[in-house]
Amino acid sequence: MPQPSLDRSRADLSEFLTSRRARLAPSDVGLPDGSRRRTKGLRREEVASLAGVGLTWYTWFEQGRDIRVSPDFLENIAKALRLTRVEREHLYVLTGRDVAPGPLPERKVSPALQRVLKGLGRMPAYIRTARWDPIAWNAAADRLFGFSERKPEERNFLRLAFTDDQFRARMSNWAKDAQSLVAKFRGNYAKYRGDGPMDQLVQEMIQRSPEFRQLWRRHEVMSSGQGVKIIRIKGKGDMVFEHTSFAVNGEPDLDLVIYAPAGRAK
Repeated sequence: MPQPSLDRSRADLSEFLTSRRARLAPSDVGLPDGSRRRTKGLRREEVASLAGVGLTWYTWFEQGRDIRVSPDFLENIAKALRLTRVEREHLYVLTGRDVAPGPLPERKVSPALQRVLKGLGRMPAYIRTARWDPIAWNAAADRLFGFSERKPEERNFLRLAFTDDQFRARMSNWAKDAQSLVAKFRGNYAKYRGDGPMDQLVQEMIQRSPEFRQLWRRHEVMSSGQGVKIIRIKGKGDMVFEHTSFAVNGEPDLDLVIYAPAGRAK
């Protein structure tokens, strides 16, 4: 597919910013409406002031001029214009930058995803956030991990692996699994740096678990795509599961994780 020309991208950026500015009334951002507005929406100087950037620099940016702007500049403009998450991502695309993840929103699983989980039947599956909180699961996953037996704040996988003795006992290869868990989590931590609850979680785990603290200091990073786990199940012994995670389309901070049974451990 041919890429849009540089001039077209700049024109699209200019039109996008102008349209987002025009849709906001001064009262939407806590400014007086005034009586001498010839066009609807905010003025450029008002956007610049709200974003804490220079008027000339913002004017050039909105005009699509070839200037260099920082990620902080883009974030401030996105906040000033009250851009939605999708609009914010579009702003980054138009400026030719990789999208800088913002603070993680609170997540709810759609009815469609709930049906997908249920449809997987006996194959354990759950939806996990970037903070490694399981927020939805099927009955097979609940039997395997005991999510519903615990309070929501206790279900985070870091807390389960390092502070929940009952959960830890289910992990036959705890040392190896804990090491990979921390390395995989660190990848998300770097991606969503600045997310307050994630920072708080890490500091909590550093204080509560010397084992976590030691692993965290190694700065190891791994992909969370797939792997193998041996889980001890009451009445069945050690069972092998091959697990794979899939990014949920349109929700980059959510993963669908599926565990495929692969027989008894030898």
